[in-house]
Amino acid sequence: MKKTFTIAALALATLTAGAQTDNTPNRMILQTKVGNKAYAVDKVDSIYFARQDGKVAATVEYKNYSTGATGDTLWVAVTRSSEDVSYCIDVLPTNTAKKYDDDTMAKYFEQKNAQKFYQDFTNAQLTGVEGIKPNTSYTIITLAYDGYGVPCETSRAEFTTPKALLVGNPGVTYTVDDVKGTEFTLTVTPNADCKAFYWCEFGKGEAQSQFEQWGPMFGFSNMEDMVKQFSGYAYDKTATNTWNGLKPNTDYEVYVVPTDANGNYGEMVVIPVTTAKMGGEGVAQTTITVGKMGGNALDGFYLPVTYTPNDQTSLHHDLLVSKAYYDESIGSEDKMKEILMSDTNPFNPWDSYWDQIGEDAANWTVEPNTEYYAVSMAKNANDEWGPLTMVATNTNQSAQSAAAQYKAASVATRIVKAGTKAAKTGVVPAMKQQGLKLEMAK
Repeated sequence: MKKTFTIAALALATLTAGAQTDNTPNRMILQTKVGNKAYAVDKVDSIYFARQDGKVAATVEYKNYSTGATGDTLWVAVTRSSEDVSYCIDVLPTNTAKKYDDDTMAKYFEQKNAQKFYQDFTNAQLTGVEGIKPNTSYTIITLAYDGYGVPCETSRAEFTTPKALLVGNPGVTYTVDDVKGTEFTLTVTPNADCKAFYWCEFGKGEAQSQFEQWGPMFGFSNMEDMVKQFSGYAYDKTATNTWNGLKPNTDYEVYVVPTDANGNYGEMVVIPVTTAKMGGEGVAQTTITVGKMGGNALDGFYLPVTYTPNDQTSLHHDLLVSKAYYDESIGSEDKMKEILMSDTNPFNPWDSYWDQIGEDAANWTVEPNTEYYAVSMAKNANDEWGPLTMVATNTNQSAQSAAAQYKAASVATRIVKAGTKAAKTGVVPAMKQQGLKLEMAK
């Protein structure tokens, strides 16, 4: 059933009683999950509503893949759910495709002004796909449109490209030169067929999750791309590097990617390393010393706190929380212990200062005239946590801040001095796949 509204009816439904004023709306805005559409009201002839029943899809099936001097070719089958269905088609790295739901793909194809196809295929050639890399998982995606042009469901088919034909047998050998509690040193030597190699350190088993996180953002098609980017350098001869700032008694992996004379990736080498134990097997514990509040109303106030571990400590976690927040949101020492024993800072998952080795002398942002608890827990060489250390303190308001108004404090923020590390340069995902051509295979 279809309902039709004239432009007069539209005006009655959307315009206010003051329609004859200069403030009369003259644009109709349609807001959707895919994006907004705007129309000049005087150009709208009519609006009607319709119903679409059943599945609207263009089911895609992967058939074959080949690469050569003329480029990459995919053989696919596409079956529409009905004759009035059209569709767009593209190929994305699987790691990126997983992040794109149906609505995102609709925006993607609209921004590309992608070509629509109106035909089923049992074995069609898909050409014009750019940037296909060897030994990489890709996803063929179709987005179906109903007879009204409304984007509906996606259909997906994954495939993996074959490994590149290498020049020679590029590879590396390595030695683990030194292992300490917070660092280790490796030496990697390329063989004669290895033009250059790249390396990157990860926590054991974390490389895949890192790839899934950063791949879509930086445009990494495969794990090797990520290692190459994060490596920072292309090493063409024997190289030694020390990775530091690590956790004691923790498993790590260094991924090494060799390349041949043409820059193709060889077999990736994964080097396992476990950092040494630190501390002892006894009870690990910290002592806490609180200094005098500094700062001012203009620049903010800070409280220096020093957390000193005993000789049994491997690492420790430290916080400064307001008494009000502790009473209202934490409520018990058991809950406080649970927070401090977390692998990451529950209040800031990106906190790179959560794992403290040795003495931690930190300045924390605070509010005057506020009660705080400085808290800490440490664990020993056997990863056994010691008791909670909890010291109450109170900040005093300085005379120069008497007129200032302060918000309620909760969990204090560690003040970190600006570092000297240069930020890594990212790579925008390549979404420039233009000129796709789909035709019957010859």
